[in-house]
Amino acid sequence: MKIVVTGATGFIGRALCSELAKEHNAIALTRRPEKASVLFEKPVDIIKWNPKDMDGWEKSLDGSDTIVNLAGTNLALCRWSKNFKAEILDSRIQASNILIRAIENSKVKPKAIITASATGFYGNRVNEELDEEARGGFGFLAGVAQRIEDCSRKFETLGLRSIVIRTGIVLGSSGGALPKMIMPFKFYLGGYWGSGDQWMSWISLADEVAAIKFLIENSNLYGAFNLTSPEPMQNQQFFQTLAAELKKPCWLPMPAFALKIMFGEMADELSLAGQRVYPRKLINAGFEFKYSELEKALESIEFERENHESI
Repeated sequence: MKIVVTGATGFIGRALCSELAKEHNAIALTRRPEKASVLFEKPVDIIKWNPKDMDGWEKSLDGSDTIVNLAGTNLALCRWSKNFKAEILDSRIQASNILIRAIENSKVKPKAIITASATGFYGNRVNEELDEEARGGFGFLAGVAQRIEDCSRKFETLGLRSIVIRTGIVLGSSGGALPKMIMPFKFYLGGYWGSGDQWMSWISLADEVAAIKFLIENSNLYGAFNLTSPEPMQNQQFFQTLAAELKKPCWLPMPAFALKIMFGEMADELSLAGQRVYPRKLINAGFEFKYSELEKALESIEFERENHESI
């Protein structure tokens, strides 16, 4: 299969392209082809793309089986100023809009597209178990996710099988949230956030990649899918489990007011908000998680095992 990936040099994109290239023709669209050329262990076709205009990259979409659109500015790159919040939204909407234009002009239209959304779609919820039928929530990230999903419906009108993936916290050694979570534990300062009652919906990087691949290869699947472990955990339990894996104490909770002082609005939306998300559609479709339990997911991450003696 011919599979085109945007956001290919990101945390998830790197792992996905490397896995897809084992069996398929993987094409990475990236603004930094020089970086991409040294990232992939398996052969991946690298094409420079401009998310603001079509300048030749759009030809790679012709006749493709699936586009996986992971493009978007890293949410935790810096404190959320007004300008940075605009960049978070614009980078995602811009990518969807340019892909829509490219597909409209393609000679042989792609068959399917997978668009990255997030569990932030549901907003800050308390103990409600959220599957794909749950309503969208409120807040900045919920609004961004809902705008992304509104754009994704345009692909359906172009005749593509359209899928939206609402991804939770992705755990891996090479990026994402986990290395930042581990840092305080290195200095014996680890603890849970705020009250510790907020739910954390997480997924291992291995299962994230496997789930996307599953959605690519099963042509009868469409619509929104939650990409999270079927066993979400409350924040305090999550960090106690992480501390046990690191063989470090979890004794210094980070008060909500301190998080807000350090990170502003980002703390409210990323650290103190919670969603108890369940991947009902994915499980009903027959997907089997390799790491549904947090303990096993953490044990599987080589980075953590290698660093137990040094942290």
